[in-house]
Amino acid sequence: MQFEQVFTSAIEAGVAVAGFSGIVAVLGRRAEGQWIPTDRLRVTLLLQTSFAAIGLSFLALALDGAGVAEPTIWKVGSACYVLYAVLAVLSRVRLLRTIRNVDPAFPPTLAKGLIVVVISVATLQADNVVALGVGWPFVLAVIFELVVALAVFVRLLQGAWSQPAA
Repeated sequence: MQFEQVFTSAIEAGVAVAGFSGIVAVLGRRAEGQWIPTDRLRVTLLLQTSFAAIGLSFLALALDGAGVAEPTIWKVGSACYVLYAVLAVLSRVRLLRTIRNVDPAFPPTLAKGLIVVVISVATLQADNVVALGVGWPFVLAVIFELVVALAVFVRLLQGAWSQPAA
């Protein structure tokens, strides 16, 4: 499998980002127990995306180690991503509603855009299951999850050093 190094690196990056979320949690307002709803949303999103990248990468490596043919690896991985995406979108919509009820000033545009991109990536994965059976769409999904995790991590760090609204 030519993507073995990519998945190993994805696992390492996912574990690092998830681990660093603990550091973020003790910085700034969070250390004093002053969590704002948007930070809860970000931490949840960070952990979801990090663990998704880790799990999907482990899945591909485990299937390869078991001697499963590559087209089957990609189809199984893509099918698992579709399942994850459905569950993640449902969870994120519920979180957005909660945040909107608690913090009416929260701008949901970026979160809604992220949901649209997740649905788009899941649609590509569904096509991979049905027709393509190739590696690049699955690798794209794993990389997408890592990019989201890293972007959320950066946003959490920015929020850790910003002053709370008075």
